[in-house]
Amino acid sequence: MQQEWVDARFLASSKVGTPDPRQESPPVGQRLIVAWDFPKSVFQEDLKLVTTVRLWNNTREVFEEKITRNRDVTAFFFSDKQEGQDLRILTYRVQIFNAEGKEVRLWEHHLWTELIEVGDSTSSAQRRSFSVSSQPMHESVIETP
Repeated sequence: MQQEWVDARFLASSKVGTPDPRQESPPVGQRLIVAWDFPKSVFQEDLKLVTTVRLWNNTREVFEEKITRNRDVTAFFFSDKQEGQDLRILTYRVQIFNAEGKEVRLWEHHLWTELIEVGDSTSSAQRRSFSVSSQPMHESVIETP
């Protein structure tokens, strides 16, 4: 897993000083790169990659794709060029499922938490989302009776 910023400096033409029409309107945003290398025994289970990305604008993007090679890489780009939208990556989770739907592998960003819906289930207008961490408390946290 790798998360990186993309801007004009990302273009090869910026490094070597060659003419490039993309320099006039370069890509701007973030990219999430997912790479894998599965042993043959795991790869033969007909795998599917499910990538869930939570963005700073409180939206969630879910990408699903079949894994066709035991060693490969894929990238997801989130452009910052949309006015009024904060499409920076907040956190992400990558899951690998086999043909039976069993989770085979899991990678999570260190800030990943499950979202819990709070509110009346009959009124979606009043529904709000909060993040609750299932992580253990750190040593710096002192519990008081």
